[in-house]
Amino acid sequence: MRPENLKMLAFLRAHYISATPKWIATGSMRGCWRLSNAKSPWTPELVAKLTALGFRDFQGQPLGPFSGNGGRFSVMVRGHEELAV
Repeated sequence: MRPENLKMLAFLRAHYISATPKWIATGSMRGCWRLSNAKSPWTPELVAKLTALGFRDFQGQPLGPFSGNGGRFSVMVRGHEELAV
């Protein structure tokens, strides 16, 4: 796993969030993190945790109940870019 993804993984674990991070460095989604956990549902509690940590959706809008992919925890978010440098 790349160093920036390991940093984000440690950050998420420190805040009790189980997810696999991936930093998107190129393309139309550059500057975003993909956070996912196929075994986890997208819940209002998870939305609240990620929002409290300063994450926003890929367009800079607040996360909401429809940000997850089909009700599962798979989102593209912006925030904590300092972990990617």
